[in-house]
This record gives sequence, C-alpha cells and structure tokens, in this order.
Amino acid sequence: MQTHVLVGTKKGIWTYTSDERRETWEISQPALPGWTINHISIDTRRETPRLYAAANHWAWGPSVARSDDGGETWDQRTVGFGFPVDMGVTVAASWHVEPGHADQPGVVYAGAQPGGMFRSEDWGETWAPVEALNRHRFREFWGPTGSVGESSLHSIQVDPREPNRIYAAISTGGTYATEDAGQSWDLCSHSLVVTTPVAKAFLAEMAVSFPQPDLPPGVDPAAGDEFHKLVLDAKRPDRLWGQSHVGVFRSDNRGKDWEDVTAGLPSFHGFPIAVTRRNPDAVFVVPLEFETFNFRVVRGQFAVWRTMDAGKSWQAMTNGLPGPHDYQSAYREAMATDGLETEGVYVGTTNGAVYGSNDLGEHWRRLPGTLPPILSVTAGAW
Repeated sequence: MQTHVLVGTKKGIWTYTSDERRETWEISQPALPGWTINHISIDTRRETPRLYAAANHWAWGPSVARSDDGGETWDQRTVGFGFPVDMGVTVAASWHVEPGHADQPGVVYAGAQPGGMFRSEDWGETWAPVEALNRHRFREFWGPTGSVGESSLHSIQVDPREPNRIYAAISTGGTYATEDAGQSWDLCSHSLVVTTPVAKAFLAEMAVSFPQPDLPPGVDPAAGDEFHKLVLDAKRPDRLWGQSHVGVFRSDNRGKDWEDVTAGLPSFHGFPIAVTRRNPDAVFVVPLEFETFNFRVVRGQFAVWRTMDAGKSWQAMTNGLPGPHDYQSAYREAMATDGLETEGVYVGTTNGAVYGSNDLGEHWRRLPGTLPPILSVTAGAW
C-alpha cells in the first residue's frame, strides 16, 4: 500500500507518492496542465479507486474530471453539469466533488459556482441538478451573480451512517442539511453565534459600512457570513466543524447548535480545516491575519494550529514550517489528513509548497518541488 497526496493548483495536478512511513516522497509530472483545480476527491468504493477533480479552464470552462489510473490520465466529459435554462444562471466553475454513501455505489455529488449542487448516479459520467437546493427559497440571499461575493457551493458532506443525510455549505449563503436525500433542505447555520470580541466588532463595523439585505425571519445575520469550509467528523458523525469568515465553530448535534471555539487562536479568520479520521481526535486550522482588513496571510511564521480537546485549547505547530519573514496563506481545500494508523497531515500554501507531518503536526517536512499556487490537497492510501 502506498500513500498518495494529490495536489490541485492554479495550473494543474501533481501527485506525491510514498510508502506508509511517509519519509521519502516522489513527485509526478503535471496532469491537466493549465487547468485550475479547486478540489480533488478519492472514491474508494471501486476496486480501483476513482479520482475526481473540480477542474476549470478560462477558455474551456468547468468540468468534473475522472481518473481511474491514479491521476495519470483524465476524462473531462461532464454531461448534464448545468442549470436549467429557466433559472437564468450558468455554471461558471466546479468547486467540490464528494463521493456518495458506501451503500449507494455510483452516486457522486458536485458543487458549483454560482451556488448549485449536482448529482451523478453513474460514477460521474452524467449529472443532474439537485433542484430542491438549487431553487431554494433563500437563494436570493446567496450573493449577487458576478459580484466579488458570488456564491459557490464549496463543501458537501455525507453522513456515513445515513445516506439520506447530506450537508452543503455555500459561500455567502449559509449551510444546509437534508434528511431525505436532497428532496428538501433546511438552513442549519442559523444558530451560529459569534462570541469572539474582535470578530463581533468586525461584524458590527461591516453592518454599518455594508448593510445586510433583509434576511429571512429567524436567520442570524452571522449565518450569512458563511463557512469557508465545512467538515463532518466521521468518527462521531453528529459532530460538524466549520472554519468561517468570523471564527471556528463546532456542532455536536448535526448543526442544530454551534459553539464558537475561536478563543486561543491568533485570528478569527481562515480557510482550511482538517479533522483526523482516527483517534487521537485532532482538528487543524491555519489562521490568517484579518484585523488589518483583507491582509489574509500569516504574519511571518507559517503555523498550523491544532486542538486535541474539541476546541477548548489550541497549540501552534511550527516545527519545520517556514518563518520568520514568511507571508503566505492556505486556501479552503489546501489541508488534509490521510487516515493511516499514525495519522499524517498535509498542507499546501499559496507560494506553491507542500508540507507533511506523520505525527499529528508535531514535526513537518517540505515535500519536493515548488508548484503553482495550491488550491487543494487530498490524501489517501491504496
């Protein structure tokens, strides 16, 4: 069995390969050169894992690409990946691809920009829109098409116990859950309450400078300040983690209530969040400075912050990471765990470097090469 780290960048895909010790890595030649890769996923429900990539090109448009040979070659035909004409919107980009439940072979979900979900029942060969979400009554609040805040459906999570329970997070649109395989969707981020003082002050300032549109009754305005990334903890599937624009949040009851666990981090802002697939239970984030409006980089020392107690405390993990005088960031899909017995953690940076740790972040080493700006990191073993 080999460990694979699949890296999506603004200019293609690179694959790192190692044995289970994860001490020496080999890097591939680029695949899909020139394509922007927002996300890569690994579907292990087949005898030979199938890879999916949310691949986009400025000239050729969006696709959900598929590979059955470990990423060496890709099929980019994406039949049916579009909104109905009467909606008046067009898919600008594919953002996220998520294999369906183990009991539903062939089912795959994809998220798009502007906000939309699509479902395949034939391993990604053909697609159909998930109408109940795409035409949701709150869609008008998801952000105007063509604006800086244009919505994107960037996170899809399937409950491993219940195939009909699915979560979807939409940039500028909130987080939604279905209990009936997508026939109906309810907002499940409305109870998110920001408690970090500096984040509360930021929201108050934004409310004055950029007044919120009228929101539906009962929706907390903070819910419109969306999650940047949503992750379900498969070890305890009632638990959800979200890295939002204004903090890190945890829910232990499937999104009905959320706790702000940002205290102890150097900033309320960030993009990626990764959860271990095994015990010990650990969660990783990369805080970015936001108090200086829109700076959105680490200030000099790149650090992955870890909690081992569900967000009660956080520790900065920096051994082997670049600094001082290192100013970069990590995008929403750019961190992952590999699920091996001694869990590995990987993070990719906007400067094109990939770092890996085979001891839960205690020590890091840089993997070979300098890549284009990294958008996605996915890890697995087969």
